[in-house]
Amino acid sequence: MDYSNIIGRSLYGRYAAKGCFVCNKREGTLRCSGCRVINYCGRQHQASHRPRHKAACQSIKKTREKLESETAILQAFPGDVFTPSDLFNTGVGLFWGITETRDYMRARFAAAEALIHAATPVAVGEALAHFTDMLRLCRSDNLGVRDIIPNLLLRLGREQECYDFLKWWAVIGSNSKYDWSNTTLPYLDIHNADAFEPVDVFRSMLPDLSHVVTLTLLKLRMLLDLQALESSFEDIYGGSNGLDLDSSDESDIGMSGIDRPLGKLVRARFRGRGRHNISGQVKILEAQYHKLCDVVHQRNPYFWETLVDEADDLPRLPQSYTMGSLEEAELAVRNCRQAWIESEDAVLMVSADTRKFARPHQGVTSRSVVKGVGALPRSFTGGSESLKRPFTGSALPTRFSPPSPTSSPIQLFPATSCDATPAGLGRATRFICVNDKEHALVYVDGACMDNGQQNSQAGWAAVRGPPEGSGGNRDHKVSGRLEDHESLKATSNRAELYAALSALRLFNWSSEGFTRLVITTDSSYVVDGATGWVKSWLRNGWTKTSGGDVKNKDLWEQFLGEIEWSKNSGLSVQLWNIPRELNSEADTAAKAAARSPGQPKSSGSARNASSGFGAADAGKLGRFLGIALDFEPPNELLRGLVSQVTAKVSLEWATTQESALSLLTQRQPLSVILITDAALTRRRKVWDAVIDQILQGATAVITGFFSTMSTSGEFDRFFARLGLPWEKGSYYRATMQLNRNAVDHRVACHLPFSCNQKVVYVKNVDSSAVWYTDGSSSEAGIAFAQVGKGRLGYIGDVNFQQESHIIALAMCGLLG
Repeated sequence: MDYSNIIGRSLYGRYAAKGCFVCNKREGTLRCSGCRVINYCGRQHQASHRPRHKAACQSIKKTREKLESETAILQAFPGDVFTPSDLFNTGVGLFWGITETRDYMRARFAAAEALIHAATPVAVGEALAHFTDMLRLCRSDNLGVRDIIPNLLLRLGREQECYDFLKWWAVIGSNSKYDWSNTTLPYLDIHNADAFEPVDVFRSMLPDLSHVVTLTLLKLRMLLDLQALESSFEDIYGGSNGLDLDSSDESDIGMSGIDRPLGKLVRARFRGRGRHNISGQVKILEAQYHKLCDVVHQRNPYFWETLVDEADDLPRLPQSYTMGSLEEAELAVRNCRQAWIESEDAVLMVSADTRKFARPHQGVTSRSVVKGVGALPRSFTGGSESLKRPFTGSALPTRFSPPSPTSSPIQLFPATSCDATPAGLGRATRFICVNDKEHALVYVDGACMDNGQQNSQAGWAAVRGPPEGSGGNRDHKVSGRLEDHESLKATSNRAELYAALSALRLFNWSSEGFTRLVITTDSSYVVDGATGWVKSWLRNGWTKTSGGDVKNKDLWEQFLGEIEWSKNSGLSVQLWNIPRELNSEADTAAKAAARSPGQPKSSGSARNASSGFGAADAGKLGRFLGIALDFEPPNELLRGLVSQVTAKVSLEWATTQESALSLLTQRQPLSVILITDAALTRRRKVWDAVIDQILQGATAVITGFFSTMSTSGEFDRFFARLGLPWEKGSYYRATMQLNRNAVDHRVACHLPFSCNQKVVYVKNVDSSAVWYTDGSSSEAGIAFAQVGKGRLGYIGDVNFQQESHIIALAMCGLLG
């Protein structure tokens, strides 16, 4: 592979082929003996970089050794009656179609992919050499390397070759009549095509997603280059009719006033041309780029949001995908993300230009967003709401009817491994319907010792999967003593009801993708009561037809309220009355809990049962979480607010994506979430988990570095994900006034009437959600809106002055 045409662009301007990866020193460097693609100036820099390089180094070494082994095996293949020997000469162009070559091709693909992650031009160049030769060996490209090659060409600055490659596949490779087995036909024979030409050739048929994405990046790079030329024209015009772009040294051009390294296409095209030529071409390229952005979105609506998401790791390689699916988008991002990152300003630009495509989170509907808060934050009134869901009677469970009287739960809902844990944190085993993977089953049971007596002891249990030793998870069940949650006399009926209630409260079924839950119990009291008797109870005002109050009304209201809340959240509930012998594990766990002396027991990592009920277990004000993924908390800007918050409540902090997802997906809901920087604009999984908490009743307050550290595109996408039309507005200092019409008078009396602040304003806020504004525009400096059952606050004060502390405390419900 010839690396002489690698130009210093972005990443590769810093880490040239022969320079030290740490300091870029070029003299006396030594190459890493493991990967052979990274240089160091000495042992000190090699040792300092080792923790970051180790995984990639070992992967490169391992896959290279595997490739060498498979190469030797294929070279030694003697041939047979169907297949000739010497396949590297006799089988060129037909690999993969020849079965004996497939292990070799897989090994070579793995070796090339491992090289890509080393992030040096030598590594990328070697990967490109592998993939290019794989196309020579297998013209039909059964492994899809054609989707990777153009991105590697861009990373190496070889823009013309990239465009030629894309055009060949669009014009020739897409022709259904092309005979891939005829190796005498021209192959990849388009050279020096006009990269500035219209993009219609790529829109004539359904385009390959990866190719149209790479073409979009190429056009954007060319556009940014031309815009840099145009803006610097007066400095480099030199009084002639053309530009002095003859120097091959990019740093010379930069010295002339251009603030970005120019690609070869623009340098060659506009050498000696005047400003008018450049301005006209800028408009043409701009139109082409925006047209391609639309084409990509039409081709796959998930792509742009997946590209701009800066997750801590690359999307997983999907086992399969369909056109237009999230999995297809993730595969395309996996192939192209590094090329976008290394193209200066490309991600920043496309993030802003594609924000119009931002889609609301799946839990957000047009009815989720309420114009104004209209009520106090729940903690402000002196304590958080209990977890008791209001029951209005609008949704009741139904009775599950098995297809046959002899059907058992294990037949209809066998233990099944699924990717069901919240936020993709791992696989789990659940009891899932054989006919519908969105339907799950849970076994529940209650038990009482000395039932109805003064010293009775009751236990409950809920089982959602097999035990860990039988292929299940450690969190497969929860159980506890009834007396640890209430002071009323324990009975078997109360324990049975509590078990059914726990199945809804302690497991987050909706977040795992389930739309129906079958609660399986051997209690006819629970099933008959919830599906039949309750209708007459409601008509009679919770009295029985025979007279007298309905027993266990408190638990019935909680259970039915939880069912109603689940229904509104997209989860319908059915009850199945089964024989006791089919409910053995839940029965055993409930009896063990009834005999236990202390707090409820949780098997493994399922949330402690006591933490899921009532505010008392988590403190009167509930759980408070701070999220700071860019800046370590408490930073100087927020130290004052944090000290005031922690004086009243316990504040947990999430400083990594992993810890944030873990804390946000716990079964015990959060009361307040403080978002202190702009990281969530680039971490979609975490933001989606926050949205889930807001929709369920949490208050999220956005403050700190968020307003200044987010770009306009990131800012607008962030709120669009929540279904809000809010957009980033003006930035200036002004005296803002409190909008008393939007704030409850019990809160307003504690807030400053006015404050002089330097603020990043937000546009398109409904007047009922505007807390502070300077009155000169429709923009809000501080806003507080209700979304779903929760609330969202925005504080745009860039210096976070004392007045903002008070306002944030009010939004959190910590004043008074």
